[in-house]
Amino acid sequence: MERILAEGMEQLGARPHGNVLAKPNIVFAHKRYGRYAYTQPNFMEALIGALRSTGTPTSVTIGERTALTVPTRYAYHQAGYYPMARRAGAKITCFDEEPRERVSLEKGSVHRSMLLSRSIVNADYRVWAPKLKNHVSSKITCALKLNIGICDSDERLVHHDYLLEEKIADLWEVGCPDLVAVDAILGGQRNELVPTPLPIGAIIMGTNGVAVDAIGARILGLQPDDVKHLMIAHERGHGPVSLSEIEIQGDISLDELIEKVGPVDRSYNDLRTMPLNVEFFLGPHPQASCEDGDAGLCHTGCINMLKAVFAILDAYDPGSLEKMRPFAVVVGRYPGDVEFDGTVILVGDCTEVEGEIKAKKIKRVKGCPVPVPFFTFHATRHGKVKSPYLDPRAFHTFPYFSALQMASKILHRLF
Repeated sequence: MERILAEGMEQLGARPHGNVLAKPNIVFAHKRYGRYAYTQPNFMEALIGALRSTGTPTSVTIGERTALTVPTRYAYHQAGYYPMARRAGAKITCFDEEPRERVSLEKGSVHRSMLLSRSIVNADYRVWAPKLKNHVSSKITCALKLNIGICDSDERLVHHDYLLEEKIADLWEVGCPDLVAVDAILGGQRNELVPTPLPIGAIIMGTNGVAVDAIGARILGLQPDDVKHLMIAHERGHGPVSLSEIEIQGDISLDELIEKVGPVDRSYNDLRTMPLNVEFFLGPHPQASCEDGDAGLCHTGCINMLKAVFAILDAYDPGSLEKMRPFAVVVGRYPGDVEFDGTVILVGDCTEVEGEIKAKKIKRVKGCPVPVPFFTFHATRHGKVKSPYLDPRAFHTFPYFSALQMASKILHRLF
């Protein structure tokens, strides 16, 4: 891998220098049931070796901010990054613990400015190392989607709703790397947080993230115009998506790779096709109407969160979705009556039922979107299935890394 990465950098004319920041994707990691969502540590070790042999870095820092409510230190630990970083001679930093600086955006439609960790702002050379995966609402997660991990907790959920695709395009303006190196050796399908492995067997590299994502989309059986945030970034002039404007080199053609990968499992892209004992009443988000149909649903907000919860529960305890005790979920402005012989859960701040609710119990979970742990509590309680948050095997490590995170955050941000 190191040889391939170094050769790719030479072909691209990439010359890493100064303080190099390498950002992987570690949105979620667990040694038992979350092993395929993150950039593999051996890939990062090879990448760091190639950065040193090809360029003149004075230091290499690995930086990430993992999913909300999970300390980044815990995810690094579960993914095996600490021993890898020691071997590679790299420093590890957590964006959620560092001092921050506010930077302006010229083309942003959702964000006019962002708070970025100091290591991002001060980097002389930035390398993004995403994992190529299917995404249940944004279609793919690769270089552009990786920038959700540069957001701190107080801005990460800002318009992580029906405007998420525009948010992702906004972030590319301040999170645009000098080099992209994609771990597409064993990609991900079904769900991005706890995917099942997708054998691809490729390393994808480029100096333009929009072009890289346009190729990644095709490998996953999509076209660039299927990926909304990719097209928004393209329309803002951040990079090409047409094959006529992208020079592709390598030891396998794009057509051969597409044929090799074959069909991608997207069975978790639609809540209504998942193996669930849950009845859904889905209405449009506040800026849409019922006439918009599925296009008016808040796919990238609370609906995305629901998919993540059910995928995690199924990965943690396989078969639990089929055994789940029935309950009902309402998301958005549902236009009719809701009748269910059991518990009805209203999910999200904007959710309302224009008709009458006839149920034994009615619960509301607030948030925009609702954080995954909040709904997980209700899903496991009313569905009578096991909760990963109550796993005794995590009781000693999770609090330990949470305490370290809080102490480090106070130390670095206040003093």
